Amino acid sequence: MKQKADRLRRILALAATEERRLAVQTGRSQARLNEQRTRLRELHEHRRTYAKRTPEAGNVPAAHWKDYQGFLGRLDQAVRSQQQIITDCERSLDLHRRRWQVKRQRVESLQQVVDRAEEVLRRATERREQRALDDLPAGRHGFGHGGA
Repeated sequence: MKQKADRLRRILALAATEERRLAVQTGRSQARLNEQRTRLRELHEHRRTYAKRTPEAGNVPAAHWKDYQGFLGRLDQAVRSQQQIITDCERSLDLHRRRWQVKRQRVESLQQVVDRAEEVLRRATERREQRALDDLPAGRHGFGHGGA
């Protein structure tokens, strides 16, 4: 019985270690998503700032106007790319979070199994000790009468 409880504790310890590893991985995914969202906000802000500086077409040489439009186009592309990165990060976070939650539930279930096994072991030990105590006075009493 004790060996079973010991094995269960070892299994629980391994599962808990894996659960912590997955929790860290989930935290890293969340941090990466937060960083990428910050980057997107910065890109949006740059885009708004440069869009406000629209030069008047009549006062700017055509080559500068074309460069300006190309720059805004590249900023727009960077925003779209960043949005795709965020979508990918959200998927990754969701996957990590689901894996962690499954492992967390498994650890909680294993903990309950270990707790029950330890309780069974504790009760068995108490019963053995109680029987030993109950038998002790009866044994002395029987020994005293049998030897006289």
